[in-house]
Amino acid sequence: MSEDRVLVQDQEFAAQQWPFEPGERTVNMWVDEPVAGIGEGTGLMLCLHNWGGIYDQPIYRGWCRTFADRYNVVTMSVNYLQSGAEGASDTRTHPYDFGYLQAMDCLGALYHVRRQLIEADLSFDEHRVYSMGGSGGGNVTQMVCKLAPRTFACGVDICGMPGLIDALAFGTGEGTHINAGYSRDPQSPYFRTEDVRRIRDFGDPEHCRLLAEANPALQIVIVHGTEDLSCPVVPKMEQFARMTAAGMHVDGRFLTPIDVDGYAVTTTGHPVGRREMVVAKYADDYLLPNGRLAKRTEQENDFQRGGMFEYPSDNGRFVIDFEGYPTVEFVEG
Repeated sequence: MSEDRVLVQDQEFAAQQWPFEPGERTVNMWVDEPVAGIGEGTGLMLCLHNWGGIYDQPIYRGWCRTFADRYNVVTMSVNYLQSGAEGASDTRTHPYDFGYLQAMDCLGALYHVRRQLIEADLSFDEHRVYSMGGSGGGNVTQMVCKLAPRTFACGVDICGMPGLIDALAFGTGEGTHINAGYSRDPQSPYFRTEDVRRIRDFGDPEHCRLLAEANPALQIVIVHGTEDLSCPVVPKMEQFARMTAAGMHVDGRFLTPIDVDGYAVTTTGHPVGRREMVVAKYADDYLLPNGRLAKRTEQENDFQRGGMFEYPSDNGRFVIDFEGYPTVEFVEG
């Protein structure tokens, strides 16, 4: 296969500046493609590692390989901001990004792969763009669907965080051991403002309504164990309820012992099971090209359209710019 490969597998690209550490920043990604080749039905798919994962670990390269053929997609595993030790609580120097610039890094990966396919004069399907991820990658999957509101047909969130809630932001311990390192002190550079919280909440009612209007066909799949001690399930259920109330299509699977099959699902705790097989079990209908409920977007995606999309917030608005490499900015007022 290697001699027939179109895309370089291990790539690096320049990404949006991180305000906590100004200056040039680059991101690596691992890219795979279907053995049968890239054709007019081939889509694009992000395969996103957990909090602390690294893009080219064998497990994530394996996800890319499996899903490229299973779903006829070009797959990308992205070393988004604070991957590896950079995001660990005992080694990091800033709060955990929690899906904001991390999602933009993943959209940057899509931007570059899409551009490479166009420059190679290859036909592919702009309406079959997907994402999946586990834990931190589930959270980033939520956020790429939010920050590129017209782009994704389906996102599969396996045990992702339920937004930047107090327990996770400040490490107060309600159902989780996670501490993302934010501060309650308004004078701190790490203060969690309402704006910081809202943009990271995939269940924000106003944002969900705008997303549902922009992308009526978007399908979200949530798979979450009811005994998850890392990403608490009750706030996730509340987030799920707000999403559905806003008109979004959400297939919520909150796993109890009866769901443990010993193959795909092995626990109702945070790991859930073999996440590659969890995707197949709960999302094949949406992701297979000829799946029973195969999902496609209904409009041009954000990269095709260019321009900007805005999410209002308490003290301003978040502006995502798709004219060229995608960026996000908070504009006060």
